[in-house]
Amino acid sequence: MLESPHIPVLPSEVIALLQQTKSPNPKWFLDGTAGEGGHSKLILKTFPEANLILIDRDAVMLERAKKEILRELGSLERVHAFQMNFSEVDESILSEVGCEGLDGALVDLGVSLFHFLHSGRGFTFKNEEPLDMRLEPQVGMKTAADVVNYSSILHLKKVFWEYGEERWALKIANNIVQTRHKKKFETSTDLAKLVEASIPRKFWPKESHPATRIFQALRIEVNEELLHADKGIRALAKVLKIGGVLTCISFHSLEDRIVKWTFRDLKATDHFEILTKKPILPTDQEIKENRASRSAKLRGLMKIHPIKENRWEK
Repeated sequence: MLESPHIPVLPSEVIALLQQTKSPNPKWFLDGTAGEGGHSKLILKTFPEANLILIDRDAVMLERAKKEILRELGSLERVHAFQMNFSEVDESILSEVGCEGLDGALVDLGVSLFHFLHSGRGFTFKNEEPLDMRLEPQVGMKTAADVVNYSSILHLKKVFWEYGEERWALKIANNIVQTRHKKKFETSTDLAKLVEASIPRKFWPKESHPATRIFQALRIEVNEELLHADKGIRALAKVLKIGGVLTCISFHSLEDRIVKWTFRDLKATDHFEILTKKPILPTDQEIKENRASRSAKLRGLMKIHPIKENRWEK
């Protein structure tokens, strides 16, 4: 089956923010969530003299991004790829490739469509797949099945309510615990069917599957996405050059809240300036052409003063 071409979200808006970098000759950019390589290609084309540090926690996605960049640009000479979480980026990683600070960075907090359609890891309820949901399966951390099969009712309720904002969180958690006594949850369809049965049909969402919020919550829990978002924004902000720009795309209210408050926290140190008073949203035309963009929000931050502990900016 042919895959539909990947379309990066808010492409011109991301580039417009990165072009606000104060460096007259920007040399180093970082894409903290390589995904399908869409934004990476745009950065490399817009800044033809610049290098790109390419990061993704999923080895499969990192290779897909590199392949797409090579296909479009014909070379990976300016690309320096690392399989890791963007929250782990520090001066030592940049030093490996001779980078003394970033002119710009992008973090796209969304999960790639590839994971839902082709990874086979249970991110979707539309196919029967192992209930895994790990973005880094080789690391060996807990799977979604582990969370569902071994967490207490109270922990499940907390996950579903806090990460999925699911009003039926307690009932679903209770039904999961009752059901797993007889048979453990193994596949995505096992869980989706239980959620369907737990929510009265008249309360099902009109535009999405009733299990959507539960699957989102489990994915966030398994991959500690919100923790890494906060930690990663701070880590990347620290290694920006003076005048460097950090851009973040979020796709649901929990992510956007973290981006907003972390930016505000950094601004309060007097080392940073927020470039977007309100989040930048996709146009109606973009939403029409790329439905995946409909909930996207973009925010930008610039480093304006040196941080003393950063050895590059004394």
